Amino acid sequence: MLGGIVEPVLSLTDLAVVGNIGYNNFSESNENLSAVAAVGIAGSLISALVWIFAQMKSAISAVVSQAYGSFRMRNMASLIPQMIYFNAIVGVVALLITYFTSAWIFEHVLSAKGAILEDATAYFNIRVLGFPLTLITFSVFGVFRGVQNTWWAMVISIIGGTVNILLDFIFVLGWWDIVAPMGVEGAAWASFVAQVLMFLLTIYFLVFKSGIKLIHSLRINFAFRELLLIAGNLVLRTVVLNVALMLTHKFANIYGTVEAATHAVMLNLWLFSAFFLDAFATSANAMAGKFLGACDKDAMQRNLNRHLMLSIVVAILLSALLMIFHSGIMGVLIDNEKVWGFYPLVLPLFALCLPVNALAFALDGVFKGMGKAKFLRNVLFISTLFGFLPVLLIGDYISPGIEIIWYAIIAWMLLRGFIPYFYFKWWIKRF
Repeated sequence: MLGGIVEPVLSLTDLAVVGNIGYNNFSESNENLSAVAAVGIAGSLISALVWIFAQMKSAISAVVSQAYGSFRMRNMASLIPQMIYFNAIVGVVALLITYFTSAWIFEHVLSAKGAILEDATAYFNIRVLGFPLTLITFSVFGVFRGVQNTWWAMVISIIGGTVNILLDFIFVLGWWDIVAPMGVEGAAWASFVAQVLMFLLTIYFLVFKSGIKLIHSLRINFAFRELLLIAGNLVLRTVVLNVALMLTHKFANIYGTVEAATHAVMLNLWLFSAFFLDAFATSANAMAGKFLGACDKDAMQRNLNRHLMLSIVVAILLSALLMIFHSGIMGVLIDNEKVWGFYPLVLPLFALCLPVNALAFALDGVFKGMGKAKFLRNVLFISTLFGFLPVLLIGDYISPGIEIIWYAIIAWMLLRGFIPYFYFKWWIKRF
C-alpha cells in the first residue's frame, strides 16, 4: 500500500509545510495563499507527468506477472533492463521539454499569474529534475509487483517519505545558521533528494536482492512490443485523465485565489487518497496477471470480489475519518482562515467521492493485470466526454463555483467504476 502513495506524499508534505509557514518571511510580494496554490498546481503537474509516463510500471507488471504465473520468467531477463533504459530516455526528454515550458503551461494552460506563477515555476523546475529517476523507480516497482513482492517498494517508499518530511522542515524553515530558509524552493529540493535516494535503493534491491536474472542485450526482447502497446494505451488514457484534473485547477484559478488554494489542498488530498486506494489495485493487478497466466477463472473472480470489498470498506472508513477530523486535518495542511471557511462547501462531495474511487481503482488494477489497456483507455475517454466535461461546463455556465468541480469529478468516477464492473461480469462468463 505504502509503495503506491510516494509521489502524492511528497507533494502533500511539501504543501503542508508551505501551508503552515509565515510565508511573508521569504518574500514581501508573496502570501501564504499564493504559496499553497503554487505548490498545489505544480505538484499536480508533477503527479500528472508521473501518471502519464510511469504507465510502464503497470505494463511491465502485467507482462511479468503473467510470465511468473506461467513459469516463464527466463523470458524476462533482457526485457527488464531494456525497460529501464527506455524509461531513462523518456524521462530525460520529458524533463527537458517541461523544464523550458513550465512557465508557459502554468500561465496559459492553468491560468496562474503573479506570485502563484512565480512560485509554481520555481518549485516545478526543481522537482522535475528527479523525474527520470522517478520513472525508473516506479517501473522497477512494477517488476517487484509482477513477482508478487510489494515489500521492497513499501520499504523504499517509507524511507523516501521520511527523508522528505525531515528535509522539508530543514530546507523550508531553515536550520540554525547552517541552512537558510528557502521557502517553496526548499520544499522542492527536499523532494528531489528523496527521489534520488529512492532511485538508489530501488536499483540496489533489483540488482543485489531480487534474484531476478538480468541480461543486457542489444537484441530487442520479443515481449517489448507488447509492453509498448500496453504502456501506449495507458499513456493515452492517463493523458486524458490528467487533462481533466488540470481543468479543475484552471477553473479553480479563474474563480479566485481562495478557491484556487482550497482546491489545491482538496485535490492533493484526493490524489493522496487515490494513490492510497490504488494500493488495492496494485495487489489486484499482480494477482489478476498471475491467475490469467494460470488460466484460473475462479481465482480471478475471487480476486476481484476480495479487492472490491477491501477497497470500498477502507474508502468508507477514510470518508468517515475525514468528516469527523476534518478541522484537524485541514489545520495541519494550511494555516489560513479564508480556506478554513471555504473548504466545508466541498467536504461532503469529497467524502462521497472516495467509495466511488475505490470501485474504479480496484477494477483498473484487475484490467491492467489482464493487459486490457485498450479497454481502460476507452472507458476513460467515455467517462470524460459523457460524464466529467458535461457536468463541469454546464454547471459552470449555470452556477459557477468550486462545488461544480467536485460534482464533475463524482460523475466522472461513477462512469469509470460501473462500466468496467459490468464488462468484467460479462467477460468472466465467457472466459
